[in-house]
Amino acid sequence: MNRAKKEAAGKFAPELNILFRDTPEKLRPLAEEAAEALSALLRELAAMEDKAFAQYTRLCRQGRAVEFRDGERREFTDIQAWKEENEARFAAFLDPHCTQKLILQRRGCLHAAQFPSAFSCLNTGCELAVTVKSGTRAVIWLTPDGGSVPFDLSNPDVRYLVEGARRRGHSAVTHSFFQKFRFTLKREGEDWRLDEVFVSGLHEDRWRRDFYF
Repeated sequence: MNRAKKEAAGKFAPELNILFRDTPEKLRPLAEEAAEALSALLRELAAMEDKAFAQYTRLCRQGRAVEFRDGERREFTDIQAWKEENEARFAAFLDPHCTQKLILQRRGCLHAAQFPSAFSCLNTGCELAVTVKSGTRAVIWLTPDGGSVPFDLSNPDVRYLVEGARRRGHSAVTHSFFQKFRFTLKREGEDWRLDEVFVSGLHEDRWRRDFYF
């Protein structure tokens, strides 16, 4: 284990392989801070995406989806209405963590489009490569570990989706991740905010901007 990984061991989950590239020693604390902020945000986003995908699946299969939020029971039967509310919910969650530039460029806040979430790799194994060359900007590459990642069957929403897939004859034991991400974060005050998001195939070098983050 190199020195950077040893230094990060106390702050990050063991599933994360943290690399610091082209980062001066004096900026290492900022780099760790940016990586910690991004990984925490994406873990929460992954949980939201998996839950939303499960709700959407219930709505499609059963014609309705029920949820309890803030002590209130809500039932959805209209798929389009559910999609619109879900998009607004993800936007409300992400907006405080984004720069105004990213929000204005956004063409929609579309999430929960696949299962499990692409960011589930933060709990199962991935690499974060961090570059910080100034006190106001960080670039972080998120690359999932190769191969297949086991589902977390302790999660009831994940268990519902996996068991449903098995009943229809599909092998839903593992899921391969095929995407990697590049995030540019900008420091505004005491906070790191998402300023740009790019996505690429896991084994490709061509990056495309994600306008739906």
